[in-house]
Amino acid sequence: MDLEALPPELIWNILDNINELCDRKNASLVCRSWNWMLFNSSKWLRQVNFRVCPKVSTVEQLEVEQVFDRMLNVMVGSKRNYVSVEFFHVNFDRVLAREFLFFMVQLCCDTIEVLRFTNCHGLRRTELWQVLGLLPELREVVISGGIHYDELEEELQLCRLKKMTSLTLDIGDDCRMYQDFLLAAPGLECLKVRTIHGCLDLKDVATVRFFSQQLKEVSFSTNRSYNQSEFSDVDFSNLTKLELKLLGPVWPQLFKQLKQLRELNLEAYINDEVITAICSFSTNIQNLTLVCTGMAECTKFSMLSRLEDLEILHIRGIYKYSWKHVTFTKLRSLHLDNVGTDFTNFLKELSSLRSLEIHDTKIRNEQMIKVTLNAPTVERLELAFCSKLSDKAFKHLSDMVALKELRLWGVQVSKTIDERIGCPRMRKIIFYLNDNIEDCTLNAIAAKLPNLEQLVLYDCYRISPAGVVELRKRLPACNVLELYRGDELPPELVAETQIYYRNAEYPNGVLKQELPFQWY
Repeated sequence: MDLEALPPELIWNILDNINELCDRKNASLVCRSWNWMLFNSSKWLRQVNFRVCPKVSTVEQLEVEQVFDRMLNVMVGSKRNYVSVEFFHVNFDRVLAREFLFFMVQLCCDTIEVLRFTNCHGLRRTELWQVLGLLPELREVVISGGIHYDELEEELQLCRLKKMTSLTLDIGDDCRMYQDFLLAAPGLECLKVRTIHGCLDLKDVATVRFFSQQLKEVSFSTNRSYNQSEFSDVDFSNLTKLELKLLGPVWPQLFKQLKQLRELNLEAYINDEVITAICSFSTNIQNLTLVCTGMAECTKFSMLSRLEDLEILHIRGIYKYSWKHVTFTKLRSLHLDNVGTDFTNFLKELSSLRSLEIHDTKIRNEQMIKVTLNAPTVERLELAFCSKLSDKAFKHLSDMVALKELRLWGVQVSKTIDERIGCPRMRKIIFYLNDNIEDCTLNAIAAKLPNLEQLVLYDCYRISPAGVVELRKRLPACNVLELYRGDELPPELVAETQIYYRNAEYPNGVLKQELPFQWY
């Protein structure tokens, strides 16, 4: 049937199922009506973040102007009703950059719901609020970087951001920016704040009595500690998600009012008082992360059993605690990072466990064998920098009949590790930083796991390019990625959201960092 004979609504529905940008570009060349449908689909535009980035900051002035010139021509030639727009590393001291900002915002003023400024500079307070005043549908603002405040600037009439519900600020310790937004956005529900020098108090930002009650999500990161008096005006009675990163201890009484909390990400000095307060008042928590900034002894660890709805648990830096009398009937994901207590027998009780991550832990082969025997329901197993492990640890890996994904980061298994990998449902394997795996390992994996969908070989230097080519021939349906340190990112990865990386602060550790791509 000729597509032109179909009703426009049906054509639109067909074109909406084209997800790849390159395919959309090709289809848009057919005719103007297809071009309009493909790039004005609200369904598709909500999945796209339009990033304005003049390449690198070191390019000459003329080159930057040429970049913005080309972008202006494209926008003039073909309107795009973008929902999410980001300006990335843009110097607004350049006149053309500032002009493009206003042009872009005016062009998409009826559709932009998310506006981000990432590591930009040169934008003034008056200009920012002129831009915000043009966006009646704005729901989320993210600013990472400086906004220039002129000390001699006259009083500014702020516009009302009636639909804005989410605000993320990483701009230093100037209270004026926070005060501007709190006055302009009466419906704010999600607030994320990171202060560089830690001079800003949480209550100075958003926790005054008249404001804090409406918040449902708060993320606050600072380089200082707090005492009881600085939390006295806080009222988070409707809060469902809290991310708190402090230099020192947490005031336990804070949790008295957090009875609606569903997700808690706490990075601070954690002691028994804090554990007791969480388990006594915030009993509805489903997702809990406890990262202790100093090695702490926890004698009240068993109280976590009071969190009957707990599904995700992440622990780091808490040592000398017991898993006895701890029960989690709904736990689906367990992440243990730098722990010293034996948890292997505890896994028997976790019949609902689906994901298990063990990082920076001196777990031995014998203990790992217990893990494979005691966790038959686990579908995703990740081991990172567990230096005591060898091939023997995976002697009973095939007993994990539900296992679909295996990630080994810095675990020095040998080239015959394939003999241990006999899980029938295995679909994804990652080897990171391994000097033993060779081409013969790949051949054996291909023979044993013909249905493998993804294999990542990152910093596995003994694997030859020819071995990778041969593997791709043997597993044509498998996405094989061969990554070496210093290589450019493969184009097929540029649409993802996370990357794992090693950090100097934790030389043996693996941390997560939000980036616009991922390596696996």
